[in-house]
Amino acid sequence: MNQPVPIRMNCDPSPVGVPAGYIGPVTLPGNGRTVYWTGRVAIGLRHQAPQFSNPTGQSALWIQDLLLAA
Repeated sequence: MNQPVPIRMNCDPSPVGVPAGYIGPVTLPGNGRTVYWTGRVAIGLRHQAPQFSNPTGQSALWIQDLLLAA
């Protein structure tokens, strides 16, 4: 059974290690994105789908041609 996530209070330390009272750009660990920390919230967070660099397979191109021809 899942445990409920506790509510984080404003006085709790930041999960990304931002010093108390700091306002300015912060680089997020793990993905390297930079956001602007206002002291309470991060501005600049938005979902970005991962970019895949694998070439499209021949079978996928064949199926696409079949569907577009219909």
